Amino acid sequence: MTAVYDLTLGLPHTNHRGLCEHLLLQHAGHFQWQSISAAAGAPLSRLRSTTGSEVYATFYYIEERIPPTAPLESFGLDDTLRFVIALRSFKNIAVEGRLVFDHRERLQDTRRAEAMLTSTAGDLTSPFLRLANIFITPEGGNSRLRVAPPADVDFSALPPLSNDDNPYHLTRAAEEHGRLGVLDDEWLPVGSHEHRYDVDVDRDTNGAGLVYFANFVAFMESAERLTLGTLALADLDVAAAGRSLRHRRIAYYGNAGLFDTLLVRVTVLRHPATPDRIGFRYSVERQEDGQAICRSEALKAVSAGG
Repeated sequence: MTAVYDLTLGLPHTNHRGLCEHLLLQHAGHFQWQSISAAAGAPLSRLRSTTGSEVYATFYYIEERIPPTAPLESFGLDDTLRFVIALRSFKNIAVEGRLVFDHRERLQDTRRAEAMLTSTAGDLTSPFLRLANIFITPEGGNSRLRVAPPADVDFSALPPLSNDDNPYHLTRAAEEHGRLGVLDDEWLPVGSHEHRYDVDVDRDTNGAGLVYFANFVAFMESAERLTLGTLALADLDVAAAGRSLRHRRIAYYGNAGLFDTLLVRVTVLRHPATPDRIGFRYSVERQEDGQAICRSEALKAVSAGG
C-alpha cells in the first residue's frame, strides 16, 4: 500500500541551484511522518510511552539515490512534484519508508513508482529516498534519547521490515568503522578539514525541541564547501560547476543540546577511474561529550576543469 503526496515547489523549497537537498529532506520527512500518523491512527504529537512520556519518530538512517537523468537541480520553481511512499514496520519500534519522487506527470501511473520502490539502483529513473524512523523519548535533554515504542499503537497492518533488511545494521557498523558503503576502499583521501558550528536554537530546531534532522545536511554542506576551499584540485572546477548529488547515506546516533557546538569533520576522496566524481565522508560530534551523533558518505558529480 502506498501514499501519494504532491508538492509545488516555491522559494521555501529551493536555493540558487533549484531543489535544495536539506529542504527536500524536510518535506519528504514530513510526508513520511504523515504516513506514519495515518498508520498509527493519531497525530504523532499525541504519541506517548507506557509511562506517559512524549514519543517522537526520529530518523536514524537516510539514503538518497539521485539518477543523473533527474538531478535535484532539474526541479525548480513552480514545478509540481509527486511523492509516492511505502512504509514497513519493525517490531512496533521502527518504521522504514521507501519514497520515489519526480515531476507529477512522470508519476501519474503510480505503478511505475511502486516498481521503483523495490528496484535495484541501476533501474532508477526517478530520485529514490529511504527514510528510517525509530520511536524515542528524551531522557534528561536532547543528549539522552531512549527507544520507547508508543503505547496503544499497532503497526501490524504495515508490511514487516525484516531484521536482515533493517538499516539499523548499517548504522551500527558505521559507528564502529566510520564507513557507510557509498565509497569503497579504492576511494583515496586527498584532504580533510574540521569546522565548528554553534547550534542556532531558533533556526536549527524543530517543534519537538530537537535539532532538525535535515539541518545536519546543511551543516555538512557548509563544512564541505570550507573543506574544498582548502584544497587545490586542479582537474576540477568545483566552484564554477557545483556538485550534484548522486548517492548519500546518513546514520544518526543522537541529538545535540540546543546551545551546544558541533564539530563537523569532512574528508574529501577521489577515485582514479572516475575523475568526474568526488566523494565525501562526514562525522558530526557534539562538544558536550565528544560523541559522534551523525555520520554520512556522499558521492557527487562535478565537471572537469579546462
